Amino acid sequence: MRRKHFAVFLLGFLILGLTFSSASATAEFVNATTNSTVELPQELTPERKPGGEVQPEGAGATIVIEPFLEVFVPGIGWIVAIGSIVAAIAKYVYSKPVSEFTQAFVSEIPDKISYNGQELAKGVKMNFWGSKAKIGYGYVKKEWWGLKKEAVIVKPVITITRSEVKAVEDLFSPKEYGKLLARAWLNGWDANKAKKLAEDFDKKYKSFRARFRGRYSCGGYFPEEDVIIDKNAARHIIRRHILGKKRPGERDPTLFPADWSAGFILDIIKETIEQGEIDCNDRKHTPDRFAIEKKFGYFKGKWVGKKVRVILSYDRTRKVYKVITAYLKR
Repeated sequence: MRRKHFAVFLLGFLILGLTFSSASATAEFVNATTNSTVELPQELTPERKPGGEVQPEGAGATIVIEPFLEVFVPGIGWIVAIGSIVAAIAKYVYSKPVSEFTQAFVSEIPDKISYNGQELAKGVKMNFWGSKAKIGYGYVKKEWWGLKKEAVIVKPVITITRSEVKAVEDLFSPKEYGKLLARAWLNGWDANKAKKLAEDFDKKYKSFRARFRGRYSCGGYFPEEDVIIDKNAARHIIRRHILGKKRPGERDPTLFPADWSAGFILDIIKETIEQGEIDCNDRKHTPDRFAIEKKFGYFKGKWVGKKVRVILSYDRTRKVYKVITAYLKR
């Protein structure tokens, strides 16, 4: 218990600023606790820039447009931290794995954006337990000479919970997942939809089964066996061909469309394996690694209009084919 009390005490001084005198720090601590916020020391906030603070008409409030964090700190209460100190205290007050996801996501996105003609700063609002984070863009409203602060998110980007991070932990660490979804958002995805798609794919790939029809082709025989998708293939497909990067000025033509569900993608992969033809012109073709292609028109009510290409490898010991990757052919 002594260690816990000491950690809380130390965190309080970190927030209030070590350069303050003991009396001054104590006064700030009392004010912060009473008003459920903490006023940051000047040296721990970024240099003020034109437009960094806006004084609204009448209300006696100040709008601060700098990165912010709203979080509950045991022994102190709810605080709103502004500026560079956000990163400094985050590791003390976030609970894993949400903390690692949140820090990774926030590190990838711009500090500020312009939204509906208004400049907004990135920010995070945590729930009481630190098990849920809302990430987006907004501002901090300061009143009563800074003793009361309110974090306002105007444009939400993503909401993440501990259970959602844990749901895909067999494929992605919290840090990897945070970076993946942040980059998907930067590539034009709705971050919450990208999260849902990744989670659904993770649930369904484990039960994926297809049956490759044995045949003579390309000068050799390919035995009939079951086909599975392992976690390495699932990771690659999600990262590269579902939530992958855009090319400069255009969408990567190998990416599956954003409106395809995880179930639809897995179904079209299965259909390609079971009904497609082996590509004998593939330069990397071997008896144990080969490509299957199938041209689709309408499939399950959706117009595809392209070939789907699936790369398989044959595990002769286990007598099973494994998907290496699957994507739309350029």
